[in-house]
Amino acid sequence: MTMMWCVIGVFLLMSMGFALSEESHVVVNLMIDADTDPASTPVQIKMAEDALINLTNQIDPKGLSATIYVTEDMVRADRLGVTYQGTMKNHELALHGNRTDEKLSSLSASDQDALLTGAKDRLYGCYVCGGEHVAIKGFRPQAFDQNEETLGVLEKLGIIYDAGFQAGVIYRPGHENATWPYAIEGYNLYAVPVSTYPINDERVYLYDRYLKEEKKLSGTQWYDLLVKKFDESSENGDPMVIIFSNLISGSGDYLDAYKKFLDYAVSRQAAFVTTLQLVDMAASRKRGGHIGAIAQENESRLSANASDVGVIANCPNCDKIINVTVQKGNKCLNCIQN
Repeated sequence: MTMMWCVIGVFLLMSMGFALSEESHVVVNLMIDADTDPASTPVQIKMAEDALINLTNQIDPKGLSATIYVTEDMVRADRLGVTYQGTMKNHELALHGNRTDEKLSSLSASDQDALLTGAKDRLYGCYVCGGEHVAIKGFRPQAFDQNEETLGVLEKLGIIYDAGFQAGVIYRPGHENATWPYAIEGYNLYAVPVSTYPINDERVYLYDRYLKEEKKLSGTQWYDLLVKKFDESSENGDPMVIIFSNLISGSGDYLDAYKKFLDYAVSRQAAFVTTLQLVDMAASRKRGGHIGAIAQENESRLSANASDVGVIANCPNCDKIINVTVQKGNKCLNCIQN
């Protein structure tokens, strides 16, 4: 277990500020895309950088956690900015392929291997000299485009989860109704479903770019959809997994919707987690939320990667979610003191 994950676990507990119960509080995973437009000009690159900062500036003062999915193009364009994002303890950096709108399924396994290995290595290289590298454990494909060869490459690269799935729309066999992350049979990987919601008899996934460009939703309509999904998740005990692109929600009325939604979720005591932390929680739920459940799950499903995963489980004395690697006696601090 690296020191970095211990620190993140402590930060998560401090930032929540309340006893988290999965049944009474919505678990929110913000996925923030750090993209640049294809063949971006210097002006467009600067706009993409500023838009990303606009998004993270709304979560960092509040101590909210998020996962930032970074393309290799974004690393090339703004390595210093990406490095800075990776130093924030409430951020998780994850891989978003090489470039915006790439199609992995059109590539051979060897070409996918070369592309994703290069992208991961470049993102892994975003660190402060003398400091620790940021562990890259997550991935989401551009436009949800991938195939079986992609999964094999991800496993080879030591990736723990693949967020290229949509609840009730894109799923592995037998997981049609899954809203929480689940183990992918045959691979040392977890599938993470992005949340969906019905609009006019169609389930749409919660991705601002898709809903603005394809469904023509205004910022106000996007905000209303987010609130409806939050309330539904609260009622059903589902996590809420949402994608915000810096190219869409980094400015304008979609930025306004993003700000308003954060305020709404915080006012209702939502628990903001990274995607990797959401995977940990899902593993714990599968085994009944007992202490050590995630460690056992990762040992069997994720092999050597288990030692790099933060271990979140239930305190045996109360229903509070804790990081057992940083809690003395595997109890929450409150129970220890009392």
